Amino acid sequence: MTRREFTALSAAAAVPAAAGAWKKSICSIIFPPAMPPAERFRETRNAGFEGIEIRLGEEVKLASSADEVKRVGDDARKAGVAISALWVSEGLGDHPLNHASPEVRAQGRAAIARAIEFAAHLSCPALLLVPGRLGSGAKFQVGYQETWERVTAELKQLLPAAARAKVILGPENVWNKFLVSPLEMRSFVDQFRSPWLQSFFDIGNVMQFGYPQDWILTLGGRIRNVHLKDYKLSSRAEQGRFVGLLEGDVDWKETMAALARTGYRGFIAPEYGRDAGDPDQLKKLSALTDKILAMA
Repeated sequence: MTRREFTALSAAAAVPAAAGAWKKSICSIIFPPAMPPAERFRETRNAGFEGIEIRLGEEVKLASSADEVKRVGDDARKAGVAISALWVSEGLGDHPLNHASPEVRAQGRAAIARAIEFAAHLSCPALLLVPGRLGSGAKFQVGYQETWERVTAELKQLLPAAARAKVILGPENVWNKFLVSPLEMRSFVDQFRSPWLQSFFDIGNVMQFGYPQDWILTLGGRIRNVHLKDYKLSSRAEQGRFVGLLEGDVDWKETMAALARTGYRGFIAPEYGRDAGDPDQLKKLSALTDKILAMA
């Protein structure tokens, strides 16, 4: 990141944002798998959302042609919906950037490079990345230091393409046992010194061992996209559980105040899978999101 870019980022973070500066988005996992992308976009707009996060491997695929990807983007624009993020699921999930094999890491890097090209066609500003996991359940697989070094090296190779395409690479705080504190995420982002690598932030994902308002104030202007999830803590030491919005223990008033204080301007998206038994789920999530945004 240049001195001018860093100064601009810091200045933006120092100006409190009004709730009107935030835009409502939705994650496409809420839609039935068989629903065509054009219909998903219309449903998104009709429910009051301005954006949608789509997935590589679902709405677009690694094997999709440029024309096919552009048609998806055209369908979104016709519906009046912005594609606020592209999740790099296909290609990266099976080829994580922290894998011991350079060949496997190269395949994951190639999937992200392809997603950067697609994002440009979709007028999509950011990619959501889960760069790797330290293990699966109780099985330890890759060390923390190795993961940090390998993921850093791979993402550095991708940053020039991201900068040319003006697409932000966004690692998210997920339950992968990596980047588990706000200080670590901040240090991880800052080492790249680039405005083209920022953090996706999931509010509910930090609740088991932290507080979203603390994460937000620590990360400041480094947050690119925000996911809304609620989480119910256990009164004992065992793990809590994810619950519906406004049904858990997230302090939404303090969390939204933190976002306003840091000057966050961008999309805020509830991330919930489809409830086949609730035909009004999308509209309910839209209304609940409005309630949360109004708490700022």
